Amino acid sequence: SFGGVWAERPTNNVVYKNLRTNLPKQVMQSPDLDFPSSLPSYVDGRALGAYISTYAEKFGVEATFGARVLEVTPLADDRWQVKYETQQGCVEDDYDAVVVCNGHYEAPYIPEIPGQDEWLNGDRSIIHSLHYNVPEPYEGKSVLIVGGRSSGVDISRELQNVADWTYIIEKKCSDLVSDSQKRVTHVPVGAALNADGHLYVDSTKAPGPPVDS
Repeated sequence: SFGGVWAERPTNNVVYKNLRTNLPKQVMQSPDLDFPSSLPSYVDGRALGAYISTYAEKFGVEATFGARVLEVTPLADDRWQVKYETQQGCVEDDYDAVVVCNGHYEAPYIPEIPGQDEWLNGDRSIIHSLHYNVPEPYEGKSVLIVGGRSSGVDISRELQNVADWTYIIEKKCSDLVSDSQKRVTHVPVGAALNADGHLYVDSTKAPGPPVDS
């Protein structure tokens, strides 16, 4: 259906329950259709999916879902011939333009932290944000987040409300920075995870309790 990962029935589970866009609706909306004025500037996934569906319905956007593109060929009149396959068989259609949206963020990448193999045991686990949905499973735990970009910052904010402590490894961090009131420690890249759960930068132990997850 229209909306992809933002749809009511998404193509995958990359959008966690409480995710909000990191751009205001005024920047994302099309010039010919505004978001509802009742919505906040930063909308959730459901609202964005509804906007895309509304746009498609209002302007009569047609789509073929579940198709597999087999071949794209430029034509002499600056148009494009696209050969694709559906459950009904192969089809060839001509188009004025082709936009390739390859979804390069769909395959999760999990970087390895020095010492993580010794740290892992039956009570500890490593997951990618693709498999994160809600913060409740991490209540009372000390959680290490690797990455300080949009999803990392977003999830760390959620966890601060329930987790015992949150560690964030991020490239822009050059030294250990800890805030005991917010129960968070920012850690530079290159930190090692000890078997007892403590993080070390060279020989300096990061402030905070042992990492649980």
